[in-house]
Amino acid sequence: MQEESSDSNGEGGALTANEYASNTTKRQVYLEFSEFSPAQIRKIEDIFNQYDANKDGYLCRNELKRMMIKRRVPWTENSLSQLIDDVDKDKDGKLTFREFVMTNRKTLEYCQRALAKQEKVDFNKVGIKGVRDFFEAKAKYFK
Repeated sequence: MQEESSDSNGEGGALTANEYASNTTKRQVYLEFSEFSPAQIRKIEDIFNQYDANKDGYLCRNELKRMMIKRRVPWTENSLSQLIDDVDKDKDGKLTFREFVMTNRKTLEYCQRALAKQEKVDFNKVGIKGVRDFFEAKAKYFK
């Protein structure tokens, strides 16, 4: 018995080329960014979609700025330019979802490096997960 695929509307039928490309890209993101759980990637995607004001599948400089302001992230214009330059692989001045996930990877790496540089961690303040994160960061950055 042959199964029909389901399109984005939940109706039976073939996927459009855009739907297929979108699903393929999402699978690639899950595989490429294995440091994030599927739930974390879905959360990142929700944020991306929330700030993609014109729904073109990209975050332009103004959309990124608006996101930083609304999320109270203290980025300067130079920092924002550097961020875009670091992850904008196709150099079009805007970020795809994959490039946006890359910004989250860079932020995670920065936080892990900062955590690894600490000499100790207080279990009473950070709990078991915080202690685990501390030792994982130490193992990753100070081998």
